Amino acid sequence: MEMEEAERLLQVSDVPHLRLALILVDSAVELMLFRLAQYVLHGERFNYSRLHAMEAAVARGEGKGLEAELDRLRPLVTSKTRRRRIDRDFNVKIDFLVEKDELPAMIGPVLKKLHKYRNDTYHRDEHRVDVLRTAVLIYFDAACTILEHYNLGVMTFDGSATPGLTRFTDEATARLDPFRLPGLVAQTFRSEVGLDVAALGAFLSEHLLGRLEDLESNVAYIEANMTGSDVRPGDGYLALQIEDSDVEATFDADVMRRRGYPLSPANMPIWIQRAADVANAATRDDMFTRFAAIEDEFEELERDARRAVYEIDDAANMR
Repeated sequence: MEMEEAERLLQVSDVPHLRLALILVDSAVELMLFRLAQYVLHGERFNYSRLHAMEAAVARGEGKGLEAELDRLRPLVTSKTRRRRIDRDFNVKIDFLVEKDELPAMIGPVLKKLHKYRNDTYHRDEHRVDVLRTAVLIYFDAACTILEHYNLGVMTFDGSATPGLTRFTDEATARLDPFRLPGLVAQTFRSEVGLDVAALGAFLSEHLLGRLEDLESNVAYIEANMTGSDVRPGDGYLALQIEDSDVEATFDADVMRRRGYPLSPANMPIWIQRAADVANAATRDDMFTRFAAIEDEFEELERDARRAVYEIDDAANMR
């Protein structure tokens, strides 16, 4: 089982093993979401078949008097277009399951952000070493939440617990209710791994505050190296948001200042306060949703600032 192996890798806790753990947890989450979505869509099968048979009849000119029934059925059925998107898109799948009350709404942003972390780690070898273990812990706990809601309605099961399942139940007779099993697995994993929300919240808060401090320092360095006699405080933020094709703003500071870019020095104290508030979150979902929202707002600016500082130093032959 992916979750058991991820649990083992968490104990090793070096970067290669944590990367593998993140990939394994993400794989388990994707599989559970796929099965939940298929279960919901399978429940629409009668109305789905009826609707499309009636639409085919209308297309053949045989659907006289079916309009009212078609109007009744359409809201009850997921369209073919959306079914295709649900099948291939992780985020659309989550939105669909939240809409159908198969997942709690608060877990959606957490799963989406952590899936992006997994993609960055797996496809582009981009990961923040300092938050990798925290990300795996939060994703692991979120996967346990999915297990708690994991009810596919129908199972074929002879009631016997295999050796691999007996540790998840205290029923020594090895008789097991399959509908209770996902919740028991989640309960066992949580007791073994644990998730200290207060400690993680404090860590993520300090992590964000440190990155924001570095961002301020990098922007100040960029402004100190900008050409021209009329460099103003805040110009560094604006310069980082110029589109590559905007030659006019690149060479004319007045044009740059008129562009109305969304980020400015005024955002920094707001980000700092919100970063500090991450430590006060009472739940895992609230904590990570706050963290992800702030990171999404400044991450691109942070990346561009680092690149600009590197290019300034490189041009000065400091590297």
